[in-house]
Amino acid sequence: MPKVVDREEMQHGILDAAMQVYSKKGYHAATIADVAEAAGLGKGTLYLYFKNKEAIAISMVDRHFKGMEDRFFEEKMPETLDAFANNLSQTMNIPDDHAKFIRVFFEVFGPSFASDAFSAKVASFFDRLGDHYADQIKHLQKAGQIRSDADAKKLGRAFAGLIDGMILHKGLFSIPGKRHAAMRNEAVEMFVRGLGL
Repeated sequence: MPKVVDREEMQHGILDAAMQVYSKKGYHAATIADVAEAAGLGKGTLYLYFKNKEAIAISMVDRHFKGMEDRFFEEKMPETLDAFANNLSQTMNIPDDHAKFIRVFFEVFGPSFASDAFSAKVASFFDRLGDHYADQIKHLQKAGQIRSDADAKKLGRAFAGLIDGMILHKGLFSIPGKRHAAMRNEAVEMFVRGLGL
């Protein structure tokens, strides 16, 4: 009886292998053969799942943003300003495998930011994240936790930018965990002092 292969599971395995290869060799120097070998597959088998190296890279980006979205948007509505601050800090505390991806992302897709369509795709994620935080800010304003004169929409997008910057710094500059935690806490504390009543 032929072995049943879970297509999605196989694709994730290939993407994990590609991440390892791209992190070591760089995207442009790596070959499909390198990725296939790291995944324990023949090149022909890999082509059953991805038509080329670009398709692998695009799937990596989609998976990365999907993972971030799942993680960021699963937060419960905070009931206090302290809970909001803690959620923000934890959101910026990305796992090391996500941090490694950031360099690969810019190596592969840096030039793509010149494309309006690509920039719009990435920007839409941060717009949704800004809206997510704006909703939390409005909720906390109603609860009397945040100044009522604060512009929730603008602050939400500012928090999305803060999160983006902190995550980029960890990935691009390999900031150690303890130092990154101190940076996160200081950045969040600065915002929280300005939001409180």
